[in-house]
Amino acid sequence: MSSNLHLSVRTSDMAILQGVLDNAGYDCTSSLEDPKCYNIAVKLLFKLYNDGMTSPAALTIELSRHFGKTPLSSKSSAEFEKNRKLIQGIGPVVVVSRLPAPEQTR
Repeated sequence: MSSNLHLSVRTSDMAILQGVLDNAGYDCTSSLEDPKCYNIAVKLLFKLYNDGMTSPAALTIELSRHFGKTPLSSKSSAEFEKNRKLIQGIGPVVVVSRLPAPEQTR
């Protein structure tokens, strides 16, 4: 099994992903200091993006979680919950109220 990623990314999306890396502390100097860690971060970021996570905030959180910088939250992100519901086919909650029984005439 190969560890190489083969993805097609638009230039505008590449700028977003580069911004996420920069904001998380993985800039050109960190890539030279610790290339293995930088490569893992880039691969993780591309995998998450390819899996459908496109929010820069969510991507930053996941990078931090992976490298142990942020404690795991017991609550899922809104984007995760939305995607989970779409995958599982769960629609919006509909509340149905019962109508009062019609009065009987004598």
